[in-house]
Amino acid sequence: MAKNYSTKSFNAEINVDTESRTVSGLAARFGNIDSDGDLIVKGAFAKTLLENGVESLQPRIFHLYQHNTSKVLARPTVLKETDEGLYFESKLAKTALGDEVLELYREGVLNEHSIGFRTIKSTNRGNYNEIQEVKLFEFSTVTFGANSDTPFLGFKGQFENPESVTEQFELIEKMLKGEITPDKIALLNIYLNQFKTAYIDLSTKSVDAPDPLKDSQEAIHPTDEEVMEAKKANAEKLIKAFKQGYKAA
Repeated sequence: MAKNYSTKSFNAEINVDTESRTVSGLAARFGNIDSDGDLIVKGAFAKTLLENGVESLQPRIFHLYQHNTSKVLARPTVLKETDEGLYFESKLAKTALGDEVLELYREGVLNEHSIGFRTIKSTNRGNYNEIQEVKLFEFSTVTFGANSDTPFLGFKGQFENPESVTEQFELIEKMLKGEITPDKIALLNIYLNQFKTAYIDLSTKSVDAPDPLKDSQEAIHPTDEEVMEAKKANAEKLIKAFKQGYKAA
C-alpha cells in the first residue's frame, strides 16, 4: 500500500540572517541515494511547486518545526528547484518558537531539514528507486534529520500511544475553533495524511508481531486478507472513538 506521507532528511549548508530573521538553504538534494535506497531527480518538485508553491495561485507549502503542524515557523518566501536541489528562503515568524529556532540556527545547533511529501511517480533502477515526481506538503527544520545513529522518527512519534493521539486530537479541536482559513485547511490536510500513514504502519506492525504466549517456534506470516481485516477493524474502532470524542467536545 502506497503511503500518504513520507519524510526524507538532508544535511546541507544554510545561511542565517538574524536581522531579517531569514533562513535559506536546501530542503532537499538531488542525485544522492539515501538510506532508503531512494534518489530524487531534478524536476521532481516542478508540478507541485506550480500547483501549490510560493508563486502559485494557491500556496499551500509550509515551513514547520519537526513536521509538527501545530509548530509553523513560516511560509517560505522562495521555494524553487536549482541544479543542487530544492532551495528555500523563509522569514521566521516573530513568535516564541520562531525566536528559539532562530537562535538555535545562529548557534549552529540546528542545520538539518526534512521534507514531508507523497511520491507520485518513481522508477525502480535496480539498486535504487528513482523518484521523479512528488507532492510536497511541507519541509521542516529538524534536530536529527540525517544522522543514522539517531534517526528522526518524524510525525510517527505523535501517534505512539493513546495519550499522544488524544493530545493530537485536542490540538486539532483548537485549530477548528474560530475562523476556518485556507491555511488551517492546508495544515489539517497535512496532519491527516501524516495520521493515515502512521496508523497504517502501526496497524501493520501490530498484525505482524508474533504472540509471545504461543509455544510454536515457527514464524507467523499473516495473509494479505488477515492484514486488511485487522486494519479495517482498527480503523473502525478509531473512527468510532473519534466520533464519540467529537460529540463530547
